[in-house]
Amino acid sequence: MKFVFAWLCAVSLVAAEPTLLDRLEKARNGDYIVFEANKTITLLAIRSRADESIVLEEISAPAEALKEKPASWAEWVKHHAPGHTSWSMMEIDLKDREVLECYSFSKSAWISHAGKDNLISMLLQLALKPLEPDKRRRIGPPPADGEADHRGVWNPPLMVNGKALENALFDVFEASWPNDGTELSGQSVALYFDRSQHSPLPYWIQVETAHVTASVRAIDSGKNLPALHRKFPRRTPQFAGAPVRTKEGVRLSIKTPKYYKDFDLFAVDVTSKEKEIHPIVHSLVAGDQDTINLEVPLEELNQTLQPDHKYTWLVVPAGHSESYIEFHKPFTWDSQ
Repeated sequence: MKFVFAWLCAVSLVAAEPTLLDRLEKARNGDYIVFEANKTITLLAIRSRADESIVLEEISAPAEALKEKPASWAEWVKHHAPGHTSWSMMEIDLKDREVLECYSFSKSAWISHAGKDNLISMLLQLALKPLEPDKRRRIGPPPADGEADHRGVWNPPLMVNGKALENALFDVFEASWPNDGTELSGQSVALYFDRSQHSPLPYWIQVETAHVTASVRAIDSGKNLPALHRKFPRRTPQFAGAPVRTKEGVRLSIKTPKYYKDFDLFAVDVTSKEKEIHPIVHSLVAGDQDTINLEVPLEELNQTLQPDHKYTWLVVPAGHSESYIEFHKPFTWDSQ
């Protein structure tokens, strides 16, 4: 069901239609929606909504394993989602509309999302626009040629807490699939959003191809879904080689995930018994690919470090002290 998960991430973050971002801004932790498609049931929940990013949680299970739908999705999650085959979290940058991290609890590993051909990265760029009223799906067979069409507009069922809400209204958007060489290239995608905003995510998704019409439908939704995994696992940055002495000072290259925006740098004096820790003023300069350089001016080092003392470098992502790294090989400072 990763395809559905990526799809929903994409349509919820498109900048072309401001109302979609408005929906996300009104979302609350614990809001969830349950989909069924391709004999798979997927629960998608909002776990964190910050100014710059959103964290989504996905739990998938074969429909065969959930023939009898849980009376309570909250209880299903509390009991470790019996029958599930996939459980993951994804963090998305709202500004740049890109995936920052994806972690699989099922595999106890981070899932790679890099590369130009990555489906999720491509889906985040989909542009949506409101579907014109005369293109809306109608109820019943079409009228004969020359006759006016008086059929009512079709809306999908709106399920909230296991109950269907009557007279639900939906806002419908459409998008064209990019020409990516797949079966969906250039095809039309329609997405139905609940106008009363019980969920910020679509309740119905439909793809029209020359050969088949495929749909993803929401079978339930609700709020305050309990969280079994309360923390998003974070990768630890790594040194991309040894620190380099330059004419201007010292450069430390760090390989790091994009969600770390700033770093604190310290020099640990391993010569003194107390192992004094000295904050070091530095600047950040973008490096190659997923690396960043911490540039330390020579003046700062001469003022802070003592000649002939041994130090190790300690780098701490701002706000994530648990993910600190320390360069294993000490250096002896000699001022210049």
